[in-house]
Amino acid sequence: MLISVVAGCSSDSNADAEGEVTWKLNHIRPPDTRTDDDAKKFADDVADQTEGRVNIDTYDSAQLGDYQDVQESVSQGEIDMQLASLGTESDPTLQFAVVPSLAADWEEANQLYNSQDGLVTEYLSEQLEEQDIKLLAVYPQYFGSIFLSDEVNEPKDPTSDKKVKARVPGMKSFEEYGKGVGFSVTPLPATEVFTSLQTGVIDGSIGGGTELYYNEYKDLGKYIMPVKTHFESHYLTVNKSEFDNLSEEDQNSIMDIAEDFEEDAFEQDEKEDTKYDELMEEEGVEVIDFTDEELDEYADHVRKEVWPEIQDEYGDVFEDVKEEIEFEE
Repeated sequence: MLISVVAGCSSDSNADAEGEVTWKLNHIRPPDTRTDDDAKKFADDVADQTEGRVNIDTYDSAQLGDYQDVQESVSQGEIDMQLASLGTESDPTLQFAVVPSLAADWEEANQLYNSQDGLVTEYLSEQLEEQDIKLLAVYPQYFGSIFLSDEVNEPKDPTSDKKVKARVPGMKSFEEYGKGVGFSVTPLPATEVFTSLQTGVIDGSIGGGTELYYNEYKDLGKYIMPVKTHFESHYLTVNKSEFDNLSEEDQNSIMDIAEDFEEDAFEQDEKEDTKYDELMEEEGVEVIDFTDEELDEYADHVRKEVWPEIQDEYGDVFEDVKEEIEFEE
């Protein structure tokens, strides 16, 4: 009897009597979006390839909680998986994922963020493992842009005084970015942006992408500056201890599926790069056209003027990235 009791107490609470597991996967996009469809396909592929030994139930629209809270729950094994932005409350250095102008274009984004040998993702993976979280795949969302409810001065010149007050997230990197490209900045949480734009407290927002602005603020917009402020991805993660409890065969299957999941996401997202710019224009919001040369000028300016103000926060990985992209100061 004692042996039976001990064995029963040590069993995985997510596993049934036949050794199958059912994991919960939280993501933060609405139903029927690209993210939701891809998360469901990932779950179906895992169930198929593991012959039903690993089953994944997906929960859209952050049903299981705010991504910061869910990341902590994944760390503790209370929730199994998440596909979302990285929470940085436990480890502020994870903000390195969204350093402005870290990737200037899709080629550099693939180079730095791929989960096989990308320097940025290698760093993020190492940091997450300290929270008992395994990073399975990177899921790109967009390059960031600047939303404006008023006209801006000399938008194509990264050194101009824009004569506009813009919201930035409460992160030093974005505060320095906003100031570095000529804005007067006001740190605000995302929940206060709409009202602040509506009442004229601010005339613009930095830190999101045109997809976000379209869904949240399009009725208040006049201009979009698609200057690739930063590279925004979601990250497919799982509790590392639970993953390690799987058989080697099932672990390998999941990693192979995750690699395809990531490759498809990069390919699809690059193709849809201007989708929301076009939707904004249909709403009467002018998307300011930047040439590749003008975008390069923005990236070069930010790397030379803004990076020195923030690089001490991240250590050696910043120097490794500079070397990787052959950046000359």
